[in-house]
Amino acid sequence: MTRRTVERRKEREQEKKRSRQMTILISVIAFAVVAGFLIVVLNLPAEAPLPAESAALYADLERTTTDQGFPRIGNPDAPVSVIEYSSFGCPGCQALHDLAMDGLIERVRTGAVNLTFVPLYSFGSLTNREGAARAAVCADEQGKFWEYHDALFSWHILYANQAFTANRMRAGAEALGLDVGAWQSCATDARSQTVINDAENAARLQNITSTPSIVVNGTIVATSGSIDELATNTFDAIDRAIAAVGVTPAEATPEVTTEATPEVTAEATSDTTAPVEATVEVTAEATP
Repeated sequence: MTRRTVERRKEREQEKKRSRQMTILISVIAFAVVAGFLIVVLNLPAEAPLPAESAALYADLERTTTDQGFPRIGNPDAPVSVIEYSSFGCPGCQALHDLAMDGLIERVRTGAVNLTFVPLYSFGSLTNREGAARAAVCADEQGKFWEYHDALFSWHILYANQAFTANRMRAGAEALGLDVGAWQSCATDARSQTVINDAENAARLQNITSTPSIVVNGTIVATSGSIDELATNTFDAIDRAIAAVGVTPAEATPEVTTEATPEVTAEATSDTTAPVEATVEVTAEATP
């Protein structure tokens, strides 16, 4: 092998080495740029408007939590128990909330009714509905579940599949005056996961196959799937139960007509695969 051949081989080896070093340098720079972009994006402030009427709607009502960790409003010993099985990612649940929440709370105010919300996440289609359920459970730890639950349903309409991003949910917690550090810790902790898992189990035991579903004193309110019909039947069932215990039903029963809401049917498809990002998503983002 001639000296010239040896020198050329060394030159090629050095060129390959320089090429590898340049590739590594470019990769490092590209990674740093992407990481920096993600950090900026994930920390951008998000709009998180709170419904103006929420604070007054729930003012002065007793708030408790069931043994399974589900939020409850109204006298816990009331003779009429109403349980709502619902998902923040379910369009029908959002429609029922807008149509019926005022009427439900009017009945709670009679003192004869309490309302429990069971936060499901296997129904619906919006991204990170599991994270939304956990975030609401953690707002309940600080006495603000009902206001936060109103906000989540309002964001469902305003932002669709971007409703339950980490930044938006965190901004909502801040707007409600929560201890955000404690709320964030809860949202990524096993205790909030336990509550929403117990919610799924409770729905199975109650034979809930669609959301929203309402149970009044242990009996599932019948409906053909129309949200308007479900609201009407729910009010009728509650008022009969109230009358049976001798309390005058709420007078301002909302008139439910087919024009009251868009035609939405109960969400009957259970998505048993939870979004991957939902566990920490009060960490990342968040469709029937």
